[in-house]
Amino acid sequence: TAVTNILAALLMIVFANFLPKETYGLYRYILSLVGILTMFSLTGMNAAVTQAVAAGNEGALKVSIKYQFKWNFLMIFASWALAAYYLWQQNTDISIALFILGFITPFTYTFNTYGAYLEGKKDFKRKSIFLIWSSVIYVAGMLPAIYFGKRMLWLIAAYAITSFLSNLIFYIKTLKIYNPPENKSSGAITYGRHLTYLNFIGPILGQADSIILGHFWGVGQLAVYSLARVIPDKIGPFVKQITSVGLPKLVSKSMKEINSVFNKRLLQSAVIGAFLAAAYIVTAPFIFKYILPKYLESIFYSQILALNLIFIMPTGYIGAVFGSKKLATRPLFVTTGFIVNSFKILLYVIFGLYGGIMGLIIAQIIYQIASVLTSILLWKYEIKKM
Repeated sequence: TAVTNILAALLMIVFANFLPKETYGLYRYILSLVGILTMFSLTGMNAAVTQAVAAGNEGALKVSIKYQFKWNFLMIFASWALAAYYLWQQNTDISIALFILGFITPFTYTFNTYGAYLEGKKDFKRKSIFLIWSSVIYVAGMLPAIYFGKRMLWLIAAYAITSFLSNLIFYIKTLKIYNPPENKSSGAITYGRHLTYLNFIGPILGQADSIILGHFWGVGQLAVYSLARVIPDKIGPFVKQITSVGLPKLVSKSMKEINSVFNKRLLQSAVIGAFLAAAYIVTAPFIFKYILPKYLESIFYSQILALNLIFIMPTGYIGAVFGSKKLATRPLFVTTGFIVNSFKILLYVIFGLYGGIMGLIIAQIIYQIASVLTSILLWKYEIKKM
């Protein structure tokens, strides 16, 4: 929502202006480590619960919570094993941080399933209100830790406690409001596991660049990279949402009808993406000068990252097309997606190790181009089959 985005932006400004680069970079590095360990949690369960509840199976919420409690112990063990490694490396702060997050974060991810339940109930207003209050709790907890603590462990403790408490509070409130039953829901559990297996590479994909940069180039460089990414990363999902608005119209059209304007829509979306990229490239120096003055070295990297918008817009349109015709779940599309995502990780490793921030940015642009071209080829293949 707009409110949560504003709160996130304000907190980011406070992070950038009140914390040393090394402290903020180390904080981001540790969250990336934990982020990649979510591959040991049931990342697909929320989508499964939403679908089950929408179909009338409200018992999926409580059943999934119990199942996630058992499953997510894998993430606890993985986090503590990594904590033991850093302790052996005599990096006590990272070890303590991973121990704290390893104990709390799996339960945080479990209780956030209340949002999936509310989505399945189509109670979007209440979900938005809960998300806003969760952001308020998070910001209220982080601000004192930033201003008074200014140590990484204070930040980690504040993050872990506020995230856990907000999810627990609103999970309990959801139970009190709807009082869902506790009937068996083996279908939702099975589907949640299936989605988790399909997306197991997702956590690695989302955190590989930060971990490579923080580990091999230093957490100071990770701070610079994180601030360079923050605005382009916010614009990207917004752009994809714009393209998904046309999804209902695409559903009602045949593949032949879509194909007749497919190339035209791709070109139009790329032009819009280029316009947005150009607008950001022009305004970025002013944004950093007045809002993020400690990170002026991030300006150039942020401007180059904005070039991804040229490809993100067409990708969003193609994704809407695939979604409207339910193509994305076909084996060929799933396999191709896995190969392309694996290619992105390989690009991160090669370019990130040898090129640092600029190498990672080049890797992202290459990946975006490869993703668009691959998606176009898949579409043409489906059209030829008709």
